[in-house]
Amino acid sequence: MGNRSDTAPVNPLSEIAISAILPCPGSSHESCPPQIFAPWLAELPVAQRDLLALLPVLDVNGAICTALNGGQAARPGVTAALLCVDPFLRVRDMAALLKAAGIGGVTNFPTVQVIDGVAALGFDSADLGAHREARMLARFAEEGLAVTGFATTAQNGQRLLDHGATALVVHPGPPSVDWRNRAIAARHAADTLQTLRPLCNVPLRLFCPDAYGAELDPARALADGLVRYA
Repeated sequence: MGNRSDTAPVNPLSEIAISAILPCPGSSHESCPPQIFAPWLAELPVAQRDLLALLPVLDVNGAICTALNGGQAARPGVTAALLCVDPFLRVRDMAALLKAAGIGGVTNFPTVQVIDGVAALGFDSADLGAHREARMLARFAEEGLAVTGFATTAQNGQRLLDHGATALVVHPGPPSVDWRNRAIAARHAADTLQTLRPLCNVPLRLFCPDAYGAELDPARALADGLVRYA
């Protein structure tokens, strides 16, 4: 993977929405900006969705299957939000379902990377951590799907790039109720964007959870585009 050329910077990109609903059938390509399809969001309370999606309170990947088996069809630019560390995720079957529905990309959202400390070590020891997440995304890439990688650190971002990601989204982590913790997380997100920028030639976006405010402004200025909940 070569360094990004200073003479060919990544152009700013339109905002991407994470939505539980696909665009209406009559929507044209021009009227449908890129979207991350996450039907499981409809089953979670808004205030807790950043963390609850990682807990065994619902079947994230099952919700995708139910929505698409129910006849929903995608439009160009739709990416499926998958829990990639799910031990029951069958990549080949999921890839076939997504392709049949017209979905050409996948992403690791929610991402297990937001879990840190002792809990993260436990996930890693059970092979349910960030390394498994990256491997599963690589398998989707092998199936011909475009991979957008959510990354909480530059190290995780580099790992996802090495496993076939064609776009990255820097995740600042679930928003704390304490503004000081949010400010620290926002600075870390900006540092992550700055570190990754010279290392790759893919779009670098920033995920902006609802509870973050102006503290994310420095990171927003460094990103090629933003990702938000619809």
